[in-house]
Amino acid sequence: MILRALCLLLALALPASAQTLPEPMTDTLSDYAGLIAPEDATRLSEALRALRAETGVHVAVAVMGRTADHGGTGARIDDYAKALFNQWGIGNPALNDGILILVARDDREVRIALGAGYDVIWDNAAQRVIDRFMLPAFREDRYTAGIEGGITATYDLIARPHAAGNPPPEPESNAVEVTTSVTFFIIFFGVATVILRSALGDWLARFKRCENCGARALRRKRVVIHKASQTAQGLGKMHTTCTQCKHDTVQTFPIAKASRGSSSRGGGFGGGSSSGGGATGRW
Repeated sequence: MILRALCLLLALALPASAQTLPEPMTDTLSDYAGLIAPEDATRLSEALRALRAETGVHVAVAVMGRTADHGGTGARIDDYAKALFNQWGIGNPALNDGILILVARDDREVRIALGAGYDVIWDNAAQRVIDRFMLPAFREDRYTAGIEGGITATYDLIARPHAAGNPPPEPESNAVEVTTSVTFFIIFFGVATVILRSALGDWLARFKRCENCGARALRRKRVVIHKASQTAQGLGKMHTTCTQCKHDTVQTFPIAKASRGSSSRGGGFGGGSSSGGGATGRW
């Protein structure tokens, strides 16, 4: 009888012990599904590092086929993302301002998990990032574009205002329905030019014409020249290069002073935690 009970307990314990969460591949992008092309993965990782250096907010991206293949059998994506967030320790532990973007392609789910330092009101901003900048691309199987749009919008709508002590952006009005794709894009890019800054502007630059040859082949890259400290601003350099004629325009930009205790400006994971806040999308 005792032996049978022990065997039963062992059998019940095995599934739990088998639920091993994955280790991060990098502190920026972990693509377990091999979904993103190497050159795109490099570009996204560089953008995440530059934006982290600029704002002090650590955003990590995880891409999977199914969460069940990575220790998530039977778990909802919000619970799984919270567990993964806390195991990795994303963000500054003093501020708990880290963010995890988790994309499960075959589950057709995406989750933005916010650190415990974000009030519940920021969940709405996370939902807006998913609904406006990620799901439309995912529904067309344009995963790299959706992830890139999600990264830039996460910094513009969540990370930057939160780091500056500002409230979330005002919700967008739904009073006017847009019925054609042409009108939608005209309005979208017009509003984006005014509201979204910096990183999203870099992505939108590719739709502008080169001042030298007129081709729509611009790519923008930001490089940190001097990191910010707690007493002085940093300095960055922005290159806007035409891939067609190689014409290069260079501009410098300031980087805000580092907040005290902002260990997340460096590499690696700082030990931040999440209490489960965020938003989920499905397609």
